[in-house]
Amino acid sequence: MSLPKITINFDNGVLGAVAANNDGVFGLVAHAEAVTGSFELNKVYMVKSMKQVSQLGILPTIANYDLYKTLSEFYQESGEGREMWFMGMPKNSKTSDWFTINPNTGKTDVEKLLNAANGKLSGIFTKCSPETSYTPIIADGIDTDVILTASKAQILADNYTANKYAPFFILLEGYGFTGNVIDLPDLTTYNFNRVAVLLGDTEKRNNTPASKGSAIGIIAGRLAKNQVHQNIGKVRDGALSNLYAYILDEPVETFDVESLHDKGFISFRTHVGKSGYYFTDDPTASAINDDYHYLTNRRVIDKAYRITYQTLVSYLLDDVDLEMDGTINPIYAKNMEGDLESAITSQMTVYGELSRSSENGDNGVKVYIDPSQNITSTSRLKVVVRVRPHGYNRFIDVLLGFNINKKS
Repeated sequence: MSLPKITINFDNGVLGAVAANNDGVFGLVAHAEAVTGSFELNKVYMVKSMKQVSQLGILPTIANYDLYKTLSEFYQESGEGREMWFMGMPKNSKTSDWFTINPNTGKTDVEKLLNAANGKLSGIFTKCSPETSYTPIIADGIDTDVILTASKAQILADNYTANKYAPFFILLEGYGFTGNVIDLPDLTTYNFNRVAVLLGDTEKRNNTPASKGSAIGIIAGRLAKNQVHQNIGKVRDGALSNLYAYILDEPVETFDVESLHDKGFISFRTHVGKSGYYFTDDPTASAINDDYHYLTNRRVIDKAYRITYQTLVSYLLDDVDLEMDGTINPIYAKNMEGDLESAITSQMTVYGELSRSSENGDNGVKVYIDPSQNITSTSRLKVVVRVRPHGYNRFIDVLLGFNINKKS
Protein backbone atom coordinates (compact mmCIF):
# COMPACT_ATOMS: atom_id res chain seq x y z
CA MET A 1 0.00 0.00 0.00
CA SER A 2 1.25 3.48 -0.87
CA LEU A 3 2.47 6.00 1.70
CA PRO A 4 -0.46 7.99 3.11
CA LYS A 5 -0.61 11.37 1.44
CA ILE A 6 -2.87 14.05 0.01
CA THR A 7 -3.36 14.26 -3.74
CA ILE A 8 -4.77 17.48 -5.21
CA ASN A 9 -5.54 17.49 -8.92
CA PHE A 10 -6.16 20.66 -10.90
CA ASP A 11 -9.51 20.52 -12.68
CA ASN A 12 -9.48 22.10 -16.13
CA GLY A 13 -11.99 22.96 -18.82
CA VAL A 14 -14.46 24.51 -16.37
CA LEU A 15 -14.13 28.23 -17.03
CA GLY A 16 -14.35 28.37 -20.80
CA ALA A 17 -12.34 31.33 -21.93
CA VAL A 18 -14.82 33.18 -24.69
CA ALA A 19 -2.85 42.61 1.34
CA ALA A 20 0.65 41.83 2.77
CA ASN A 21 1.30 38.15 2.10
CA ASN A 22 3.83 35.74 0.63
CA ASP A 23 2.20 35.52 -2.80
CA GLY A 24 4.88 37.74 -4.30
CA VAL A 25 7.97 35.93 -3.01
CA PHE A 26 9.88 35.06 -6.17
CA GLY A 27 13.09 33.48 -7.33
CA LEU A 28 15.55 34.55 -10.02
CA VAL A 29 18.02 32.32 -11.85
CA ALA A 30 20.52 34.30 -13.89
CA HIS A 31 23.81 34.12 -15.72
CA ALA A 32 26.46 35.78 -13.60
CA GLU A 33 30.12 35.94 -12.67
CA ALA A 34 31.38 35.21 -9.18
CA VAL A 35 32.74 38.02 -7.03
CA THR A 36 35.68 36.92 -4.91
CA GLY A 37 34.83 36.83 -1.24
CA SER A 38 31.18 37.89 -1.55
CA PHE A 39 29.22 36.22 -4.35
CA GLU A 40 29.46 32.59 -5.51
CA LEU A 41 27.81 30.85 -8.41
CA ASN A 42 25.40 27.96 -7.79
CA LYS A 43 24.69 29.36 -4.33
CA VAL A 44 21.31 30.68 -3.19
CA TYR A 45 21.02 34.22 -1.83
CA MET A 46 18.06 36.19 -0.47
CA VAL A 47 17.99 39.96 -0.58
CA LYS A 48 15.43 42.62 0.29
CA SER A 49 17.08 45.73 -1.12
CA MET A 50 19.62 47.00 -3.61
CA LYS A 51 21.90 47.84 -0.70
CA GLN A 52 22.14 44.13 0.05
CA VAL A 53 22.72 43.42 -3.63
CA SER A 54 25.65 45.84 -3.66
CA GLN A 55 27.02 44.31 -0.47
CA LEU A 56 27.33 41.04 -2.39
CA GLY A 57 29.59 42.83 -4.84
CA ILE A 58 27.01 42.72 -7.63
CA LEU A 59 27.48 46.00 -9.48
CA PRO A 60 26.44 47.43 -12.89
CA THR A 61 29.73 46.46 -14.49
CA ILE A 62 29.91 44.38 -17.65
CA ALA A 63 30.45 41.15 -15.68
CA ASN A 64 27.11 41.28 -13.85
CA TYR A 65 25.35 44.11 -15.63
CA ASP A 66 22.19 42.16 -16.52
CA LEU A 67 21.83 40.61 -13.07
CA TYR A 68 22.22 44.03 -11.42
CA LYS A 69 19.80 45.62 -13.89
CA THR A 70 17.19 42.92 -13.28
CA LEU A 71 17.35 43.23 -9.50
CA SER A 72 17.43 47.03 -9.69
CA GLU A 73 14.34 47.14 -11.91
CA PHE A 74 12.59 44.63 -9.66
CA TYR A 75 12.95 46.89 -6.62
CA GLN A 76 12.28 49.97 -8.71
CA GLU A 77 8.88 48.52 -9.62
CA SER A 78 7.96 46.61 -6.44
CA GLY A 79 9.55 48.79 -3.78
CA GLU A 80 12.34 47.78 -1.41
CA GLY A 81 11.78 45.31 1.40
CA ARG A 82 10.44 42.42 -0.70
CA GLU A 83 12.24 39.10 -0.62
CA MET A 84 14.01 38.04 -3.79
CA TRP A 85 15.77 34.69 -3.79
CA PHE A 86 18.31 34.32 -6.54
CA MET A 87 21.13 32.16 -7.81
CA GLY A 88 23.91 32.98 -10.28
CA MET A 89 24.74 30.41 -12.94
CA PRO A 90 27.87 29.96 -15.10
CA LYS A 91 27.79 31.96 -18.31
CA ASN A 92 28.74 28.90 -20.35
CA SER A 93 25.43 27.23 -19.41
CA LYS A 94 22.10 27.46 -21.22
CA THR A 95 18.81 28.45 -19.61
CA SER A 96 17.42 25.00 -20.42
CA ASP A 97 20.33 23.46 -18.49
CA TRP A 98 18.97 25.02 -15.30
CA PHE A 99 15.77 23.00 -15.68
CA THR A 100 17.50 19.77 -16.73
CA ILE A 101 17.87 16.93 -14.23
CA ASN A 102 21.45 16.36 -13.15
CA PRO A 103 22.11 12.59 -13.38
CA ASN A 104 24.41 12.78 -10.35
CA THR A 105 21.90 14.46 -8.03
CA GLY A 106 18.59 13.52 -9.65
CA LYS A 107 17.54 17.17 -9.38
CA THR A 108 17.63 20.36 -11.44
CA ASP A 109 19.55 23.51 -10.54
CA VAL A 110 16.29 25.40 -10.09
CA GLU A 111 15.20 22.94 -7.38
CA LYS A 112 18.13 24.09 -5.26
CA LEU A 113 16.60 27.56 -5.27
CA LEU A 114 13.08 26.26 -4.62
CA ASN A 115 14.21 24.04 -1.75
CA ALA A 116 16.30 26.77 -0.13
CA ALA A 117 13.20 28.96 0.08
CA ASN A 118 11.29 26.05 1.63
CA GLY A 119 8.30 26.25 -0.70
CA LYS A 120 7.80 30.04 -0.42
CA LEU A 121 8.47 30.80 -4.08
CA SER A 122 5.35 31.21 -6.19
CA GLY A 123 7.21 32.35 -9.30
CA ILE A 124 10.59 31.76 -10.96
CA PHE A 125 12.18 34.24 -13.39
CA THR A 126 15.17 33.67 -15.64
CA LYS A 127 17.75 36.14 -16.93
CA CYS A 128 19.92 35.11 -19.84
CA SER A 129 23.25 36.89 -20.43
CA PRO A 130 25.66 34.17 -21.56
CA GLU A 131 29.31 34.54 -22.49
CA THR A 132 29.99 36.73 -25.51
CA SER A 133 30.95 33.71 -27.60
CA TYR A 134 27.44 32.27 -27.32
CA THR A 135 25.57 32.31 -30.61
CA PRO A 136 21.88 31.51 -30.24
CA ILE A 137 20.38 29.05 -32.68
CA ILE A 138 17.49 30.99 -34.14
CA ALA A 139 14.30 29.23 -35.25
CA ASP A 140 10.84 30.74 -35.39
CA GLY A 141 12.30 34.15 -34.68
CA ILE A 142 13.86 33.43 -31.26
CA ASP A 143 16.55 31.29 -29.64
CA THR A 144 15.45 27.63 -29.82
CA ASP A 145 16.47 27.31 -26.18
CA VAL A 146 13.44 29.40 -25.14
CA ILE A 147 10.85 26.77 -26.13
CA LEU A 148 13.09 23.96 -24.88
CA THR A 149 13.34 25.74 -21.52
CA ALA A 150 9.56 26.24 -21.45
CA SER A 151 8.91 22.51 -21.93
CA LYS A 152 11.37 21.52 -19.21
CA ALA A 153 10.13 24.24 -16.86
CA GLN A 154 6.54 23.02 -17.21
CA ILE A 155 7.58 19.47 -16.33
CA LEU A 156 9.54 20.64 -13.29
CA ALA A 157 6.70 22.84 -12.06
CA ASP A 158 4.13 20.06 -12.43
CA ASN A 159 6.32 17.52 -10.66
CA TYR A 160 7.40 19.88 -7.89
CA THR A 161 3.79 20.86 -7.25
CA ALA A 162 2.71 17.23 -6.98
CA ASN A 163 5.58 16.26 -4.69
CA LYS A 164 6.15 19.38 -2.59
CA TYR A 165 2.67 21.00 -2.61
CA ALA A 166 4.35 24.27 -3.58
CA PRO A 167 3.04 25.36 -7.01
CA PHE A 168 4.79 28.08 -9.00
CA PHE A 169 4.89 29.64 -12.46
CA ILE A 170 7.92 30.44 -14.63
CA LEU A 171 8.51 33.60 -16.63
CA LEU A 172 11.07 33.47 -19.43
CA GLU A 173 12.59 35.98 -21.85
CA GLY A 174 11.99 35.73 -25.57
CA TYR A 175 15.78 35.68 -25.89
CA GLY A 176 17.35 36.44 -29.26
CA PHE A 177 14.14 37.75 -30.86
CA THR A 178 14.93 38.82 -34.42
CA GLY A 179 12.20 41.44 -34.60
CA ASN A 180 10.18 39.49 -37.17
CA VAL A 181 6.78 38.87 -35.58
CA ILE A 182 5.62 36.61 -38.41
CA ASP A 183 8.40 34.13 -37.65
CA LEU A 184 7.50 33.81 -33.97
CA PRO A 185 5.94 30.57 -32.70
CA ASP A 186 2.29 30.69 -31.69
CA LEU A 187 2.48 30.09 -27.94
CA THR A 188 -1.26 29.35 -27.81
CA THR A 189 -0.53 26.02 -29.53
CA TYR A 190 1.52 24.78 -26.57
CA ASN A 191 0.35 23.32 -23.26
CA PHE A 192 2.74 25.15 -20.95
CA ASN A 193 0.17 26.74 -18.63
CA ARG A 194 2.78 27.42 -15.94
CA VAL A 195 5.10 29.27 -18.30
CA ALA A 196 4.88 32.78 -19.77
CA VAL A 197 7.29 34.57 -22.12
CA LEU A 198 8.12 38.30 -22.13
CA LEU A 199 9.32 40.29 -25.15
CA GLY A 200 10.57 43.85 -24.70
CA ASP A 201 13.25 45.62 -22.72
CA THR A 202 13.91 48.96 -21.08
CA GLU A 203 17.09 49.39 -23.12
CA LYS A 204 17.80 49.12 -26.83
CA ARG A 205 19.30 45.99 -28.34
CA ASN A 206 22.09 48.25 -29.56
CA ASN A 207 23.06 49.06 -25.98
CA THR A 208 26.49 48.42 -24.44
CA PRO A 209 26.56 45.68 -23.32
CA ALA A 210 24.08 44.46 -25.94
CA SER A 211 20.75 43.14 -24.66
CA LYS A 212 19.10 40.22 -26.41
CA GLY A 213 16.66 39.55 -23.60
CA SER A 214 13.76 41.23 -21.82
CA ALA A 215 13.03 43.41 -18.80
CA ILE A 216 12.34 40.52 -16.45
CA GLY A 217 12.85 42.69 -13.37
CA ILE A 218 9.98 45.03 -14.26
CA ILE A 219 7.41 42.27 -14.69
CA ALA A 220 8.64 40.47 -11.57
CA GLY A 221 8.27 43.69 -9.60
CA ARG A 222 4.72 44.34 -10.82
CA LEU A 223 3.69 40.75 -10.04
CA ALA A 224 5.30 40.95 -6.61
CA LYS A 225 3.27 43.94 -5.48
CA ASN A 226 0.02 42.79 -7.11
CA GLN A 227 -2.45 40.47 -5.45
CA VAL A 228 -2.85 37.14 -7.20
CA HIS A 229 -6.08 38.14 -8.96
CA GLN A 230 -4.78 41.42 -10.37
CA ASN A 231 -3.80 41.54 -14.01
CA ILE A 232 -0.35 43.05 -14.60
CA GLY A 233 -1.82 45.19 -17.37
CA LYS A 234 -4.54 46.75 -15.21
CA VAL A 235 -4.65 50.42 -16.18
CA ARG A 236 -5.99 51.62 -12.83
CA ASP A 237 -2.84 50.36 -11.15
CA GLY A 238 -0.90 53.03 -12.99
CA ALA A 239 1.98 53.01 -15.43
CA LEU A 240 5.08 50.91 -14.93
CA SER A 241 8.17 52.46 -13.39
CA ASN A 242 10.32 52.29 -16.52
CA LEU A 243 10.65 55.46 -18.61
CA TYR A 244 11.51 53.64 -21.83
CA ALA A 245 10.39 50.44 -23.53
CA TYR A 246 11.77 48.91 -26.70
CA ILE A 247 11.39 45.89 -28.92
CA LEU A 248 14.98 45.50 -30.08
CA ASP A 249 15.89 49.09 -31.02
CA GLU A 250 12.36 50.23 -31.85
CA PRO A 251 10.19 52.10 -29.33
CA VAL A 252 7.16 50.12 -28.23
CA GLU A 253 4.94 52.94 -29.47
CA THR A 254 5.73 52.14 -33.09
CA PHE A 255 6.11 48.36 -32.89
CA ASP A 256 3.34 45.90 -33.74
CA VAL A 257 2.79 44.72 -30.16
CA GLU A 258 -0.73 43.58 -31.03
CA SER A 259 0.74 40.80 -33.15
CA LEU A 260 3.07 39.82 -30.29
CA HIS A 261 -0.01 39.53 -28.09
CA ASP A 262 -1.82 37.46 -30.71
CA LYS A 263 1.12 35.02 -30.66
CA GLY A 264 0.73 34.62 -26.89
CA PHE A 265 3.66 36.74 -25.73
CA ILE A 266 3.58 39.34 -22.96
CA SER A 267 4.95 42.71 -23.99
CA PHE A 268 4.78 46.44 -23.28
CA ARG A 269 2.21 48.85 -24.67
CA THR A 270 0.95 52.40 -24.34
CA HIS A 271 -2.59 53.79 -24.02
CA VAL A 272 -3.72 56.91 -25.83
CA GLY A 273 -4.15 59.75 -23.35
CA LYS A 274 -2.16 57.91 -20.66
CA SER A 275 1.48 58.54 -19.94
CA GLY A 276 3.92 55.72 -19.39
CA TYR A 277 4.01 52.03 -20.27
CA TYR A 278 1.77 49.11 -19.40
CA PHE A 279 1.84 45.37 -20.01
CA THR A 280 -0.34 44.01 -22.80
CA ASP A 281 -1.85 41.15 -20.75
CA ASP A 282 -0.68 38.09 -18.82
CA PRO A 283 -1.07 34.95 -21.00
CA THR A 284 0.76 31.70 -20.42
CA ALA A 285 2.07 29.56 -23.27
CA SER A 286 -1.12 27.56 -23.55
CA ALA A 287 -4.39 27.30 -25.45
CA ILE A 288 -6.85 30.14 -24.99
CA ASN A 289 -9.51 27.72 -23.69
CA ASP A 290 -7.16 26.43 -20.99
CA ASP A 291 -8.49 27.54 -17.59
CA TYR A 292 -4.94 28.63 -16.70
CA HIS A 293 -4.16 30.48 -19.91
CA TYR A 294 -3.71 33.66 -17.88
CA LEU A 295 -1.31 34.21 -14.97
CA THR A 296 -4.15 35.70 -12.94
CA ASN A 297 -6.04 32.39 -12.99
CA ARG A 298 -2.81 30.47 -12.53
CA ARG A 299 -1.87 32.45 -9.43
CA VAL A 300 -5.39 32.33 -7.96
CA ILE A 301 -5.71 28.56 -8.30
CA ASP A 302 -2.16 28.05 -7.01
CA LYS A 303 -2.94 30.03 -3.87
CA ALA A 304 -6.12 28.03 -3.34
CA TYR A 305 -4.02 24.88 -3.79
CA ARG A 306 -1.56 25.92 -1.09
CA ILE A 307 -4.36 26.76 1.36
CA THR A 308 -6.13 23.48 0.60
CA TYR A 309 -3.00 21.50 1.35
CA GLN A 310 -2.16 23.43 4.51
CA THR A 311 -5.71 22.91 5.81
CA LEU A 312 -6.26 19.28 4.87
CA VAL A 313 -2.85 17.97 5.88
CA SER A 314 -4.11 18.14 9.49
CA TYR A 315 -6.73 15.57 8.54
CA LEU A 316 -4.25 13.05 7.14
CA LEU A 317 -4.54 9.67 8.95
CA ASP A 318 -7.26 11.19 11.13
CA ASP A 319 -9.66 8.73 12.77
CA VAL A 320 -13.09 9.19 11.18
CA ASP A 321 -16.47 8.36 12.66
CA LEU A 322 -18.43 6.01 10.40
CA GLU A 323 -22.07 5.25 9.84
CA MET A 324 -23.43 1.72 10.14
CA ASP A 325 -22.82 1.06 6.42
CA GLY A 326 -19.17 2.19 6.58
CA THR A 327 -19.75 5.62 5.04
CA ILE A 328 -18.30 8.79 6.51
CA ASN A 329 -20.19 10.51 9.29
CA PRO A 330 -22.00 13.49 7.66
CA ILE A 331 -21.22 15.79 10.60
CA TYR A 332 -17.50 15.02 10.24
CA ALA A 333 -17.75 15.72 6.51
CA LYS A 334 -19.51 19.05 7.11
CA ASN A 335 -16.93 20.13 9.67
CA MET A 336 -14.16 19.36 7.24
CA GLU A 337 -15.94 21.27 4.49
CA GLY A 338 -16.39 24.21 6.83
CA ASP A 339 -12.74 24.30 7.87
CA LEU A 340 -11.50 24.46 4.29
CA GLU A 341 -14.10 26.97 3.13
CA SER A 342 -13.28 29.17 6.10
CA ALA A 343 -9.54 28.99 5.39
CA ILE A 344 -9.91 29.96 1.74
CA THR A 345 -12.45 32.67 2.55
CA SER A 346 -10.27 34.26 5.23
CA GLN A 347 -7.09 34.14 3.15
CA MET A 348 -8.51 34.96 -0.28
CA THR A 349 -12.12 36.16 -0.44
CA VAL A 350 -11.68 38.66 2.37
CA TYR A 351 -8.86 40.26 0.39
CA GLY A 352 -10.89 40.42 -2.80
CA GLU A 353 -9.03 37.61 -4.54
CA LEU A 354 -12.18 35.58 -5.24
CA SER A 355 -15.54 36.74 -6.58
CA ARG A 356 -18.34 37.05 -4.07
CA SER A 357 -21.87 36.48 -5.34
CA SER A 358 -24.85 38.69 -4.61
CA GLU A 359 -26.38 35.65 -2.95
CA ASN A 360 -26.15 35.78 0.82
CA GLY A 361 -23.35 33.70 2.28
CA ASP A 362 -21.59 33.04 -1.03
CA ASN A 363 -17.90 33.74 -0.61
CA GLY A 364 -16.62 32.47 -3.93
CA VAL A 365 -15.60 29.07 -2.61
CA LYS A 366 -17.50 25.80 -2.30
CA VAL A 367 -16.22 22.59 -0.74
CA TYR A 368 -18.13 19.34 -1.05
CA ILE A 369 -17.47 15.95 0.54
CA ASP A 370 -19.90 13.23 -0.50
CA PRO A 371 -21.00 11.55 2.77
CA SER A 372 -21.83 8.34 0.90
CA GLN A 373 -18.13 7.55 0.43
CA ASN A 374 -17.12 4.25 2.00
CA ILE A 375 -13.64 4.95 3.27
CA THR A 376 -13.56 1.67 5.21
CA SER A 377 -12.86 -0.22 2.02
CA THR A 378 -10.83 2.41 0.14
CA SER A 379 -9.13 4.54 2.85
CA ARG A 380 -9.57 7.36 0.33
CA LEU A 381 -11.60 10.49 0.95
CA LYS A 382 -12.56 12.55 -2.10
CA VAL A 383 -12.94 16.31 -1.68
CA VAL A 384 -14.18 18.71 -4.36
CA VAL A 385 -13.08 22.35 -4.09
CA ARG A 386 -14.39 25.07 -6.40
CA VAL A 387 -13.31 28.72 -6.30
CA ARG A 388 -14.79 31.55 -8.36
CA PRO A 389 -12.22 33.83 -10.00
CA HIS A 390 -12.71 37.37 -11.21
CA GLY A 391 -13.64 38.34 -14.74
CA TYR A 392 -11.57 40.87 -16.69
CA ASN A 393 -12.61 43.65 -19.07
CA ARG A 394 -10.38 42.62 -21.94
CA PHE A 395 -12.76 44.24 -24.41
CA ILE A 396 -15.14 47.14 -23.84
CA ASP A 397 -17.68 47.84 -26.58
CA VAL A 398 -19.41 51.21 -26.55
CA LEU A 399 -22.20 52.58 -28.69
CA LEU A 400 -21.95 56.39 -28.77
CA GLY A 401 -24.36 58.73 -30.51
CA PHE A 402 -26.47 61.87 -30.13
CA ASN A 403 -29.57 62.09 -28.01
CA ILE A 404 -32.02 64.51 -29.61
CA ASN A 405 -35.72 64.59 -28.82
CA LYS A 406 -37.54 65.93 -31.85
CA LYS A 407 -40.77 67.81 -31.32
CA SER A 408 -43.71 66.84 -33.51
